[in-house]
Amino acid sequence: MQVDPAAYGRMWAEDYDALFEHRDDTAAIASFVKALAPGGRVLELGVGTGRVALPLAAAGLIVTGVDASKEMLDRLQGRSGAEQIEVIQGDFVTVDAGGPYDVVLIAFSTLYLVPDQQGQLDCLANARRHLKPDGSLVVEAFVPDHSRWVRGQNISIGSLDDSGVTLKLSVHDPVGQVISIQDVMVDARGTTLRPNLLRYFWPAELDAMALASGMRRVRRTADWTGATFTAQSTSHVSVFERS
Repeated sequence: MQVDPAAYGRMWAEDYDALFEHRDDTAAIASFVKALAPGGRVLELGVGTGRVALPLAAAGLIVTGVDASKEMLDRLQGRSGAEQIEVIQGDFVTVDAGGPYDVVLIAFSTLYLVPDQQGQLDCLANARRHLKPDGSLVVEAFVPDHSRWVRGQNISIGSLDDSGVTLKLSVHDPVGQVISIQDVMVDARGTTLRPNLLRYFWPAELDAMALASGMRRVRRTADWTGATFTAQSTSHVSVFERS
């Protein structure tokens, strides 16, 4: 499946910070990552507007960020503290970002944006190539919930106020493990469409892909604070080392 790796950023960059800036406790992310990075060098794949990278740099880490989207990177470079981050525009599945790094970070289910399993395997192998021998790969992702879809479809309201409405429409392919999404925004500007496509994986599948890429899982938590991962967890933060 061919998907332009820069497409997500082109469509989402304008509203990305307003939508997601306060999604996480970035101090908890910085603490989690810093504990894994004795040498201080971190590579974030899918750096976006710097929502995570800027707090990492503020915590004293040496951060390199990769993103395919010029629009995302332009917004990052316009933010306070951006001069502390080395920025590389490129496809994080294949990019050569130098290194080696103490930590390679793929946060916020960004690996799901790679549209097929082979591409995800290639991305994990590329992450491994950037690691120091004792380095760590950290992957954050949501845990799929099939109950969200009825007959493979879901419609929900993202926001609703006097200025407009955002509808979230999705179609689920459980065989391909693909979610096709369309955010429909209606406001004073008119109607705006923002499509997205996610190829999700189960935590056990991520472990198997990591093994195939020459890594083994050493830790899994439910979130950045270190909460225990259970069958009820809706997300996970998984740490891998080279095997």
